Amino acid sequence: MKRRYLALFLGLALALSACGAGENAGAPGQSSPPPSQTAQLPEPSVPAAAAPGAVPAADGATETAGYSIERQDRSVHNKDGSLALSWYYDLVQLTGDTDQAQAINDSLNGHCEAFFDDNSGDLPLEKRADDLWLNTMDAAVTHNGDGLLSVNMTRTWYMGGVANTDYQGYTYDLSTGEAVGLADLTSQDHDTLATTLREIVKAYMASHPEVDWLDDAADLVDSRSLEDMLFWVDGGEIVLCFSTYDLSPGACGPTLIPTGVMAEH
Repeated sequence: MKRRYLALFLGLALALSACGAGENAGAPGQSSPPPSQTAQLPEPSVPAAAAPGAVPAADGATETAGYSIERQDRSVHNKDGSLALSWYYDLVQLTGDTDQAQAINDSLNGHCEAFFDDNSGDLPLEKRADDLWLNTMDAAVTHNGDGLLSVNMTRTWYMGGVANTDYQGYTYDLSTGEAVGLADLTSQDHDTLATTLREIVKAYMASHPEVDWLDDAADLVDSRSLEDMLFWVDGGEIVLCFSTYDLSPGACGPTLIPTGVMAEH
């Protein structure tokens, strides 16, 4: 766990350095995506393109879950067969024939279809013939135990010389198959937890003055409801994420904050 977050904070340091230097997320005319300026998540325990059944079935029916990660690939090719747009979504699917697994799979399938519906790849091929464009979602199961499954999705986007990385998280109760919100994860009441997490975010910002935080960043944090906070669970710890442009200029990318608050589910 310590090694995982050491890698995370090293990645954040690189991101903040790039932000402080005022570098752009991407310059027009680049022939390939620039290196990511955002923190890197821990490597998934299963390769993104893993075949169904690659993960052993769980020992317990509700404490952990067996799963596979199935790449849904709708990439677009040029007329000569070369790859023009890498367009895929890594879909986590639970193994086992239970109502709870089916409910979670249906939810994850819905997020996958929404990604493709909201991010059309039907652009004229000649507009992406010069380089490889990207619009992808890579999955990592960051927590699978104690009755919880948490999935982190990393979106990589590159078109026309500009690159962005952002994250999404989905967390489920394995005993019910229902999505879990932050208010369900600890013994703190709703308002107390919201205040606790906001103070953690603002303390993080204060400890990183090298970042060009937006003038109204603290106000945005104070106005963000518990229900609208982007999060996932990593090894039992709640991780918050503020998307690109939320708290800092676009060159800084998203802000990832390990909170130190542990899920008590």
